[in-house]
Amino acid sequence: MVGGEIPEIALKEAIINALSHRDYYDKGGRILIELFDDRLEITNPGGLVSAIRPNEFGTKSSSRNPLIFGLFERIHMVEQVGSGINRIKTALSTSGLPKPDFKIEGMFSIVFYRTVKKTREKTREKIIDLINQDKQITTEIIAKNIGITIKGVEYHLSNLKKDKILKRIGPDKGGYWVIDKRNNK
Repeated sequence: MVGGEIPEIALKEAIINALSHRDYYDKGGRILIELFDDRLEITNPGGLVSAIRPNEFGTKSSSRNPLIFGLFERIHMVEQVGSGINRIKTALSTSGLPKPDFKIEGMFSIVFYRTVKKTREKTREKIIDLINQDKQITTEIIAKNIGITIKGVEYHLSNLKKDKILKRIGPDKGGYWVIDKRNNK
């Protein structure tokens, strides 16, 4: 899907890299996966492997943990040694997503940029358009029309109400929606 979420292949490669290249002598360090609205960061202790110079990053491979890396090879989780970074970049490019950022000093991090904010805005716009067409529309009908779950619709409706864009008049059954034109820009 072009312009969607981070591709599974890119995430798989990044997690395998974090596990394979982590500095396990750093007892206090942990692999950290952080999800934000606009990005996903995967960080592991150890920085770039000392056998690879910064200008060789993404073109050469050297594993800090050959036994772990060998296990991934044997279970066919690694397609070709040294190709993970390029596979990540290709998957993101194919999906219409921005290139990741790599931080290679101290801790090693890869930062994937997400398009969730744009997707969220489009979803909100679709909900408002549907409500404009039918003030008594149900969450079930909204969900069917825009292809998300009822819980997803409820989440967006809740945020639209918090942002004072929507107001519910009356009960869930028999009530209707009012759109505040001043807050709906």
